[in-house]
Amino acid sequence: MLIATHDGTFHADETVACAILSYIFDNTSVIRTRNPLELEKADLIIDVSGKNDNRHFDHHSKEFTLSRENGIRYATAGLMWCKFGKEFLSKIAEDLLKTHYENDIIDAAFNRIDREIMCMVDLNDNGQLNEFLENKIAPQTTEARNVFNALNEFYQIDPGIPYIVAMQNLPAVSGQEQDKAFMQTVKMLKQILQNASINALNTEFGIKEVLKVYDGGKILIMHTRLPWTQAVLSHFDIFKNCILAVYPDRKRGWRVQSLPLSKASRFANRCGAPLAWRGLDGQDLDKVSGLNGTIFVHKAGFTGGALTFETNLEMANLWLKYGEYPASN
Repeated sequence: MLIATHDGTFHADETVACAILSYIFDNTSVIRTRNPLELEKADLIIDVSGKNDNRHFDHHSKEFTLSRENGIRYATAGLMWCKFGKEFLSKIAEDLLKTHYENDIIDAAFNRIDREIMCMVDLNDNGQLNEFLENKIAPQTTEARNVFNALNEFYQIDPGIPYIVAMQNLPAVSGQEQDKAFMQTVKMLKQILQNASINALNTEFGIKEVLKVYDGGKILIMHTRLPWTQAVLSHFDIFKNCILAVYPDRKRGWRVQSLPLSKASRFANRCGAPLAWRGLDGQDLDKVSGLNGTIFVHKAGFTGGALTFETNLEMANLWLKYGEYPASN
């Protein structure tokens, strides 16, 4: 598979696109040029040529108007993910995870990668980020406008994929050296996308399992480690009555943890641990809590644990009764 894209300065959208294609197709090579005759030798021509058909994918042309439902316009990264993303994920599942996922898991993982990676790459490449936020937030006062502008300045140096790729362009080097830097960047992004896809597939499968075990009460109880925070953030309305999560710890014992207060306030607690418990562990925590076999409570009050499930569940019930709820509650 021969892929053609433009030469010169490279960006996140065509490097991410090449990373996607280089995993989908075997024996992939890339040429970087703006020579129309050279471009037409390729099987796929991306981010250059001014054409859009089954071989050409250039979002720069005046005729190109493809956007997502949320209004984010497609750049080359999003285009290639839209066309090949589900195939990419199915290949990851087969080659690296040695498993098969149902279509709903593939679809959910596809949307997660698009939402969490491709949208930001496309927004940056299209120069649409400020416009998109302006339409979404619509600051109405001078004070709100100042906050909006300050946030825009802050996020301009966010070390996301667009920023990282931009920093891989080397100043004052030959075309050959720039092509080498391009391919090194594609290789890096390919690994990032592979790992992100593994995580997305596992997360979406785990979210489905969390939804199966939640009974609608104040405590989400899990007997295996599952991505419950992602389940909560993805289905906030379903967990509107839930306060705490109980689950097995990665190393030993069990954990209890507060759910996040909101999507925007992920580090604020729906119910923090009782103040007297915070920062204590072992026998000191046992003495204050009246329990036997506790391990710790974090000084910030968002999580704690015990050696057995029974003690941990008892801790959770006391936490609900004596814990610190937000003032608005």
